[in-house]
Amino acid sequence: MALLYLIAAWALVTGILSIVTAFQLRKETRIEGEWLLILGGHASLLFGLFPFAYPSAGALSPIWLIGTCASIFGMLQMVLAFNERDLISERGAE
Repeated sequence: MALLYLIAAWALVTGILSIVTAFQLRKETRIEGEWLLILGGHASLLFGLFPFAYPSAGALSPIWLIGTCASIFGMLQMVLAFNERDLISERGAE
């Protein structure tokens, strides 16, 4: 449970800092797309609040999150690999 609360606290701090960073960047650099950083900060806040609200269910949430992220990352890597394979075969045909 201590590890769960440590991960939740880390997610809360990261979320708050992401949102603050987005607003600071908007003021200082006039960037566009800072809403993505704000959205990521809100997602991190929700992920951090969930274990504090539901500790028993929250113990499984990091496992599911890591598994989901690994699956999505793996699929994206496969798409990238197939795209690279197509580029290599196109270069070889020239």
